[in-house]
Amino acid sequence: MNLLFITQDFPPKTGGIETYSFELAKRFQNRVDKFGVVAPSHPHASGTDSEMPFEVVRVPIKDSLLPVAAPITLLSLIGNRLIDTVLHAQWQTAIASVITRKLIGYPKKIYVSAHARELLIEPFAGQGGFLSKQLHALRRKLLSQIDGFFPVSRYTAKLLEKEGVRKDNIRVVENGTNPLFFTPKNANALAKKLEVENKKIIFSVCRLVPRKGMDVVLKALKEIVQQDPNVIYLLGGSGPDASRLKALCNNLGLKDHVKFLGRIAEQELPYYYSLADVFVMPAKNNPPDVEGFGIVFLEANACGTPVIGSKTGGIPDAIVDGETGLLVDENNIEELKIAISKLITNTDLAHKMGEAGRKRILSEINWDTSAQRILNGMV
Repeated sequence: MNLLFITQDFPPKTGGIETYSFELAKRFQNRVDKFGVVAPSHPHASGTDSEMPFEVVRVPIKDSLLPVAAPITLLSLIGNRLIDTVLHAQWQTAIASVITRKLIGYPKKIYVSAHARELLIEPFAGQGGFLSKQLHALRRKLLSQIDGFFPVSRYTAKLLEKEGVRKDNIRVVENGTNPLFFTPKNANALAKKLEVENKKIIFSVCRLVPRKGMDVVLKALKEIVQQDPNVIYLLGGSGPDASRLKALCNNLGLKDHVKFLGRIAEQELPYYYSLADVFVMPAKNNPPDVEGFGIVFLEANACGTPVIGSKTGGIPDAIVDGETGLLVDENNIEELKIAISKLITNTDLAHKMGEAGRKRILSEINWDTSAQRILNGMV
């Protein structure tokens, strides 16, 4: 198979789809005859690309405009290399493969991954119904010409079905993580550095935006620390909601129980996950901003830490409720408080869930298995 992977999101940019694209690309290149990536240009791309074990073709255009420029790039690449299969990280760029196949008969097979947000965006919302209807009609027509889809969750699969995609053309392939990198660590030095030795640790890391539900965690924490003052909440990440969350923390009287950590370097994350007694992210459903999966839950599980998430988006595919962690209703402060208290007071249960989570990562839900399942689905 000569495989080309086209993605609007690729390192050195960071984020969920960037991680998805990079981790899969690393594994594809060892399992096909020829492999390459097409991605938008980036000011720091040259340094990143020089370290890649495969060719990255950069298109000098903004990521949002890649669907416009991709057909020309694809025509050139296919003509020179006889690429027979193309995988698109987002549906928007698939128009390039559809046009090229009509013109020269290649690629023979076209596949599309699906995450969630890109299927929910309504760029013409509030501008009348005509343009919105035209966009939906265009998307349905384009998706009808795709040979197969790889949504990252059952939630995303249902979004595809709403767009008219047949069930037999959909194969759910969950996101993964790297259990060799995210693995249980001795976090004693980190505990000493943060001055949280012998504390019960709740941990979250995410982009600080309202839909991640960090305000719900803080409100649940108020009652938790009244019952157990030995609890500390470590909140990692940055974003536009940081100032609001800090003000809420002060208003709730939680200043001595919450540490805002800011951005955490990736190489340090396994130590934070390992330090925590429980990882929490009760994301809210706020279309088009939804949690299409939640890779952070897998990262925490891979480090042997139980997790708590909400029953929104694709999170129920990331967490096996009652086995690797707990699921709660979004915005339900009382339910979240009970779930957190359950895991920080019952160490045997927390340890059992953490172990089950790592076992699941090792056996069935890691980037190696995700890459192979996608390749197996390219028939």
